Amino acid sequence: MRVLLVSQHFAPEVTAARFRMQAFTEELVARGHELEVITAVPNHPQGSIDPHYRRRLLVTRRERSMRVRHVWVRVRQRKSFLNRIGLYASFTAAASLTGAFQRRPDVIVGSSPPLPVGAAGLLLAHCHRAPWVMDVRDVWPDSAVALGELTNPRAIAAAEWLERRLYADAAAIVTVNDAFAGHIAGVAPAGSRIEVVPNGTTRFWLEAGAAEPDRDALGLDPDRFIWAYAGNLGLAQGLEAAVDAARLLGEDYTLLIIGDGPRRAEIEQLAGTAPPGSVELRPLMAPAEAARHLRAADALLVSERQERTVASKLYDCCAIARPVVAACRGELRRVVEARSVAVAVDHGDPQELASAIRRLAGDARLRDRLVPNGTKFAREHLRETQAQRFGDLLEAVGGRR
Repeated sequence: MRVLLVSQHFAPEVTAARFRMQAFTEELVARGHELEVITAVPNHPQGSIDPHYRRRLLVTRRERSMRVRHVWVRVRQRKSFLNRIGLYASFTAAASLTGAFQRRPDVIVGSSPPLPVGAAGLLLAHCHRAPWVMDVRDVWPDSAVALGELTNPRAIAAAEWLERRLYADAAAIVTVNDAFAGHIAGVAPAGSRIEVVPNGTTRFWLEAGAAEPDRDALGLDPDRFIWAYAGNLGLAQGLEAAVDAARLLGEDYTLLIIGDGPRRAEIEQLAGTAPPGSVELRPLMAPAEAARHLRAADALLVSERQERTVASKLYDCCAIARPVVAACRGELRRVVEARSVAVAVDHGDPQELASAIRRLAGDARLRDRLVPNGTKFAREHLRETQAQRFGDLLEAVGGRR
């Protein structure tokens, strides 16, 4: 088949969306399909365009049987409502225009959020008279409203109309968990094809979990209990509560935060008020380097504010063979408690989080129970397996099965 995939986030960005899309594209290429990817110039989570991609409307690169087209987008570091709209609208317009001039695909994929990416998928499907599949990694506008990113009643109503329109038009809708599927079923027309293809981890992370940790090489204090977080520093993660918990824990503990995002400046400022050594921030780093740091920690933190979301980093943290604390609610809490893969605490409660970290530090039996449960859970959720299911679906929609 000839497949056209539209996603605002893709390699070389280090995001959850990038790794989900990368697994799907690798599977499709392995099956012999011809793949065209349209994505934005790398800009997330820093909020600025990568220097190698600046001052160019279109950057094209080839990888095996895949061609990736990076289109220009309007980027501003300040995450205001108007700046977000400018980013989303510029990508939707550029992706739609670029995709319209490609050879006719057999099937199109639009991966959301943001929701306007789905609009690009719909427009291109009608332009090329091809079926399209909507990949829903997070339900918008509900999530944007819950996080306070979208407050204007007219904008919310418009986004809800667009959501219904996209679900109605798509040949199939793919999403990442049962909670999202339930929401979609309540909005989409009766009889819509809705498939759950969860996120997962890779053999890379499982292999990293078998490596010998080396704190000296990483400049980490060998005498402190280190609990670590790696990923986006945004509203959905709410890491301010983790910094407050680190202040409560005192000098025998260090919260290691790795990453970047719109809340990094605020987190740095808050960390500056904590006791020396209780919080350490390191920049965004490549997955291999992040894995070394996480493996060298005593415990890992997964923090997710939204009730329907199962944070994709849960799978990688479980694979790295370290005990996990999950500050969460809703679907993520249900998952970790059902599988006993983490100590779950209420998101946004520093005292409960600090208590959980102390408990992990002092209870070797608890740590020894969580780690094998987590590793088993990770092995059951390999991205390559999920990608195979996605490939089967696309072939069915594209008429090749």
